[in-house]
Amino acid sequence: MNTLQPIQPRQLSVVDRLLMNKTSPRTRAAYADDLQHFAAFLGVDSSRNLADSDFQHFDPALIAAYAEWLKQQISAHTGRPYATATIARRLTAVRELLTEATFLGLYPREFLDYIRERLSSPEVTSQHHGTITPDEQDRLLALAAEQPGLKGSRDYALFRLWLDTGLRRNELASLKAGDLVVKNGVPTLIVRHGKGNKLREIGLESYTAYVVQQWLDESGQLAHPDYPLFCQVRKVGRAEEATYTVVNPDKHLLGVALNQLVSWYCREAGVQSKVTPHSFRVALVTDMLDGGAPIQHVQKVTGHTTTRMITDIYDRNQYAEPVARYRKRTLRQRDS
Repeated sequence: MNTLQPIQPRQLSVVDRLLMNKTSPRTRAAYADDLQHFAAFLGVDSSRNLADSDFQHFDPALIAAYAEWLKQQISAHTGRPYATATIARRLTAVRELLTEATFLGLYPREFLDYIRERLSSPEVTSQHHGTITPDEQDRLLALAAEQPGLKGSRDYALFRLWLDTGLRRNELASLKAGDLVVKNGVPTLIVRHGKGNKLREIGLESYTAYVVQQWLDESGQLAHPDYPLFCQVRKVGRAEEATYTVVNPDKHLLGVALNQLVSWYCREAGVQSKVTPHSFRVALVTDMLDGGAPIQHVQKVTGHTTTRMITDIYDRNQYAEPVARYRKRTLRQRDS
């Protein structure tokens, strides 16, 4: 009778063992991606191809060189140097990998202790994220409203929702049509894929909910609650005869597509600030605090674990006008 043989722990690579300890699929994927960058630095096709004997060569000087290498890299998504948070996260992944190797007796304890104590990650700051001023918000929304047909409906609704909620880019990309609901008479957005897979609900300004609902109705996404809230549209025809149609209605807009959308609009609208998708988040926090919002409310809306990030990093204190319910003036509406 054949019996299944248990997998011996040392049959798994160090990387595999590390990833098995991560319970969230999203966390595992993030660690795998970060370790792939370390493999690229080493000239290895995949981090899973690292042999047990390789770890003895990863002395502190090599890890310090990797940290410097990260500072020189340009993000393929943004075209800018890596953010300090990205560098810190990737160094943390390497430290955890070496910790796992030390536990298995493959890496010298003195090397690990030195790296932990002396090779610290860069201080994480979001100051490099540009903000978007109220005037620039108006110009961006005005340009979106001028776009014809479904493109105008989608882009205006997308930017209006982004400015009204300060969602992270991946949170916006993962929204579904059924995530816009009404609870106790208040239009509410359900964010199901927040950081750490935490669910939260955000009350929306009525006009924001209206234009999002209008886009869902015009595009046909409304009939499919499990379809993406925002999807791709494609231009058909030329000049004044051109129209827009939905493409792949069951596929979400990727983060790269959102980056490109933001870059195009800022360029065409003459926005001078260094705006990224994260700028909408910075603007929301600053405007809410400037408008007198309780910090607990800001924390619930943005999904921050602590209030320190809100007060120390995101509050730029540059605006006179608050947003959403704290806004002293409303965002520009589309011409009827």
